[in-house]
Amino acid sequence: MQIKTEIKDICLNGGDIERMVAAMAQQIVQGEGAAASPVLVGLNTKGLAIAKRLARHMALLCRVQPPIGRLEIACGESLSASDTNSAMAGGEPIGGYEVQSVDLPFCIDGAAVVVVDDVAFTGRTARKALDVLGGIGTPASLQLAVLVDRLFPNPAACPNVAGVQLDVSANERLLVFLEEIDGFSEVLVRRGW
Repeated sequence: MQIKTEIKDICLNGGDIERMVAAMAQQIVQGEGAAASPVLVGLNTKGLAIAKRLARHMALLCRVQPPIGRLEIACGESLSASDTNSAMAGGEPIGGYEVQSVDLPFCIDGAAVVVVDDVAFTGRTARKALDVLGGIGTPASLQLAVLVDRLFPNPAACPNVAGVQLDVSANERLLVFLEEIDGFSEVLVRRGW
């Protein structure tokens, strides 16, 4: 992290984050009802950590903990222009992004699949995740749940469930820290990139 003077604001502390995750779990459970069995797919490292938190809260509400999978997608900035138009999975570029790994220890056919990420900004990573999962099986539904929605105009994928919406300008950076990964939980806004 850069020096403390560049931090603009602490938006959320650990308690705020946990309350938001609990509210998100309730919204997911109420939205799905008995129509389908929800499964969670964490997007990259922080999405997986949030998915695990969501699963614990959902287990308290439903008495059944949903299974959790993982999808790793990386921005392929070094890809050629012809590669970025590709739409293949399995380590191949998909629209400027590369699928690094897919770990789904369950079948998504007929399931209510909820892709979980920490922040929604342009929505491009989430869009690729939803496309990949839609190509793997036939889920009953595909949703996106994020801890923070940055309210980007015309995103590639809009979250169905968001813990909080923050209007963060394009020249500011939103930083999410989670206890499981960073040793503390906070959401910060930093000036500049």
